[in-house]
Amino acid sequence: MKRVHIILLTLLAFFIGVNVGGYFYQPPYIQEVFNASGFVSTEGLVETEVSINSSTVHLTGECYEISFDVTTDQAYSIVRGLERSIGARPLTHDIMKDMLDIFGIQVLQVKIDRYLNDIYYATIILKKDNRILELDARPSDSIALAARTGSKLHIKRNILQANGDYVC
Repeated sequence: MKRVHIILLTLLAFFIGVNVGGYFYQPPYIQEVFNASGFVSTEGLVETEVSINSSTVHLTGECYEISFDVTTDQAYSIVRGLERSIGARPLTHDIMKDMLDIFGIQVLQVKIDRYLNDIYYATIILKKDNRILELDARPSDSIALAARTGSKLHIKRNILQANGDYVC
């Protein structure tokens, strides 16, 4: 009888854990697109130029600049992407780009679209045939991937103006 109770408690703990985990996990958003032209709106977004100094990323657009720090590994990956250099061994973002290319997935847009509790959030929008996938991502990963795929990086204008320094 004790064994049955242990099994039931274990199953109960598992299902509670799955439900709690499911509450926090947000799966990627997939939507069917009726117009498969690949057009993604840039309304309210500013195209930015990316530069990096040591481990500080600088995003500049419309006379505003936002700067934020990343880890040395993230900085190294961004620099390699911006320089379009390939090392002796591929980095995670190199592998990601290769997988996208092999499966015919196009990066439509990379954007920093949220700023909550002093943290920037980004979205990568991918297209495969007539399907669109929006992935929540860290800005550093988004920048590294955009640099490798030649995708433009956008940031919401209100975030850029509220958090950026006027540089013109």
